Amino acid sequence: MDHRERVLAAVNHHEPDRVPTALWGSAYGLTDPLYFDLLKHLGLGDPVPPFRQRHGHTVNYYDDRVLDALDTDVRHVWLGFTDLGGPPQGGGLDAWGVGWQQTGIYLGPTSHPLEAASIEDLETYPWPEVESLVRRDELRQRAKYLREKTDYAVVGRAADSYGLLERASQLRRMDRFMVDLALDEAFATALISKIADVLYRLLEIYLDTAGPYLDIMELPGDDYAAQNPLISPRMFDKLFKEQWRRLIHLIKEAAPHCRVLFHSDGRMEPFLGSLTDIGVDIFHCLEPLPGVDMAQIKRDYGDRLCFWGAIDIKQALQGDEAQVEAEVRERIRALAPGGGYVLAPANHLQPDVPAKNVVALFQAAHRYGVYPLV
Repeated sequence: MDHRERVLAAVNHHEPDRVPTALWGSAYGLTDPLYFDLLKHLGLGDPVPPFRQRHGHTVNYYDDRVLDALDTDVRHVWLGFTDLGGPPQGGGLDAWGVGWQQTGIYLGPTSHPLEAASIEDLETYPWPEVESLVRRDELRQRAKYLREKTDYAVVGRAADSYGLLERASQLRRMDRFMVDLALDEAFATALISKIADVLYRLLEIYLDTAGPYLDIMELPGDDYAAQNPLISPRMFDKLFKEQWRRLIHLIKEAAPHCRVLFHSDGRMEPFLGSLTDIGVDIFHCLEPLPGVDMAQIKRDYGDRLCFWGAIDIKQALQGDEAQVEAEVRERIRALAPGGGYVLAPANHLQPDVPAKNVVALFQAAHRYGVYPLV
């Protein structure tokens, strides 16, 4: 199989020739210091120009040379809003009006423009004018090239860095918005709807520009869980589900061939049924937390969801190469039978991951991911 055939077979719940691999998507990339280390380790020379030119993120580069060296099956395209609409290097305001401050390589929100807002204020708030904050020509050129000149699966990186819950928490302040969800449903619903309207317009532009070239579209990541869920599945269904359904419906209407990938960290098992209900095809990250039974999750949802990710970045990828190999074998054993698994990191690979372990990860995936699995 070629790379695209391999990915599409797995996504459609068929066994390909080997387990596909992916790196450098919206929530499973290389942080900048690790990218520089990996360049040296692989002997690839100088960094490429950053795709996030304002350096307002922990992941600002994307280098096809690295992916070629690792022999991954996916290549990504991007709209540009996560750069032009995000904060600049060092901090400052993003296009949503949220203030950010940088500490080391990380940026965190420090001012929340809707903290004291009323529901009436949402109508007059200056929501992002996204048309001026995207790079259509760059998106179209890369997507067309990948589709017509390569055999890689083409994946659209998320149009924005944050989904409905996370963006609302930044605008309102997280503790305040959590109170809204419980005690002021009218305000929470109105705020979620306004955010969804912006994401809807971003997706319209994305799909109008590159829809025919895409195999998979990533939705903006939204973390509904950590060690335990942050909100209840019932609250998700009541306040968030229909807005996500609206966004997914847009993708499937504009690009019926395109599969939809949803990212959330944490213990997301209670939400997976709702995600399948609204049309999610692929779930990332399936974080390997204590008590998570991936084989059981595969049995429960493997006929409806393709799992993408699952590789532990906190222990296995910081250990020796034997630990990396054991991690790969365990995830393949639990998730790959029957297809429906694309091997990738569960989260962005941090600077504390040795470059040699990134190489070992994908070498082990190619070694142990050959079907029929043993």
